[in-house]
Amino acid sequence: MKRIKTIVFLLIPCICFGKNVTLESRINPPARELMDVEIFGDIMIIPGNLDGYDFYDISNPTDPTIITNFEVPTGNRALSGLWVSATDSVAYFTCRTRQDGSAIVDFSEPENPVYVGSLPTTGSNINNPSFEGSDISGDRLAVAAHEDGVFIFDISDLLDPILVHIIPCDNAWIVAFVDSNQIAIGNGENGIILTEISCVSDTCNDVSFITQGAVKDLIVQDSILFIAEGSGGVSVYNISNINHPIILDAYNTSGLANKIALFDNNKVAVSDWLDVKILEWTGETLELVGYKNTGKRTMAIGTRDTVIFSAEWQHLQTFSFGEISDTDMDISSWDISFPELEIGQSDTFDLLVENNGQFPLGIPQPDINHSDFRAVNFPDYLDPGDSTIAQVIYTRSDQNASGVMQILSNDPDESEITVQLTGNYEGGIVGIEAPDFTLPIVANGSGDFTLSDHEGKIVVMAFFAPG
Repeated sequence: MKRIKTIVFLLIPCICFGKNVTLESRINPPARELMDVEIFGDIMIIPGNLDGYDFYDISNPTDPTIITNFEVPTGNRALSGLWVSATDSVAYFTCRTRQDGSAIVDFSEPENPVYVGSLPTTGSNINNPSFEGSDISGDRLAVAAHEDGVFIFDISDLLDPILVHIIPCDNAWIVAFVDSNQIAIGNGENGIILTEISCVSDTCNDVSFITQGAVKDLIVQDSILFIAEGSGGVSVYNISNINHPIILDAYNTSGLANKIALFDNNKVAVSDWLDVKILEWTGETLELVGYKNTGKRTMAIGTRDTVIFSAEWQHLQTFSFGEISDTDMDISSWDISFPELEIGQSDTFDLLVENNGQFPLGIPQPDINHSDFRAVNFPDYLDPGDSTIAQVIYTRSDQNASGVMQILSNDPDESEITVQLTGNYEGGIVGIEAPDFTLPIVANGSGDFTLSDHEGKIVVMAFFAPG
């Protein structure tokens, strides 16, 4: 006989005035590994590292509608898109591919985009540059190109850019125009360069400074420079005099601040890897005023009014920022992994559960589909603004352990959250001693990398297979 469990919540509303982020929609798009967001009018463009570029109609921002997915063939796959800048129905896509690593696309008919060609490098004496972030100001397009500097194009003819200037740089990742004559360059781990765009090299008016983290993204607004610094969080500088930049404040986002977008004059939306954060620039400090743990690897961010677009590894999620009159549950992780254990040993993961809304939160005991995992100390009730620590306990058995935990609640926009649980299994897992190895460094450095030279340090390595 099937047993039906009925849960009744007796909840009393509370009048308070929190701000947070509410889920509006979640889309499984054609492109994968979404890397950037560009908005031009009612058209939103999101390039994928895999499977092309997505074009959306955002005339109703909370409910984006896919218009088309467009691919530029290259070899046996679509050309990657890591960055995109657009103006007057023409988009310029760039990626790190050193062979034709850019695309000019005419989207005057969004349902039928047309590939026009790639950015020219004629006269540069540089073969196959690796393009990164870009920015547009008037009839100029600036594109970062790592050790090859920053390429400045004249785009008076949008479909036929002309390379007019190259600004030398050690490792240009991202650029942002300060005004018609000055530009900010994200110089990777070497911080920021503020310089004039066109000048004789020995008379250039420029300055550089080191940032807390590696520069990932830049935005300039009214002589205020906002910087996404990866693990260094977000910082803000006054650059009204580019020769004397003044740091105004910095905020440690705790994740990986990869892309930023401004809205509502003084709000900064941050793609912080596993969550979206909203910071407010008060004129004196950066303050956290909202966030949502997406659990979906937020790679890039875009905004329209108070709507936030979270471009992720596999999804596009849309959020609204503002007063929340209902329940709003957040948890600290949507993906829980446990270290190597012996059979019979247990390990515990502490999970933060929060109610960031204005109405009491009710949670029944979570359901887990694998017997090696247990959920304990989950609250059945949380007042508005309250939080608590629950635990997930894993006890290793002789079977591979991978499962899901379903958390139900009275949160109207996320009534069910699915948490991935990973215990021990055959293969490489957290806690197993890694064998020593030596490999050549092919990007962002030179020489060889030997793992044992970095014992006790946090090391991030990227491995890519040609495709």
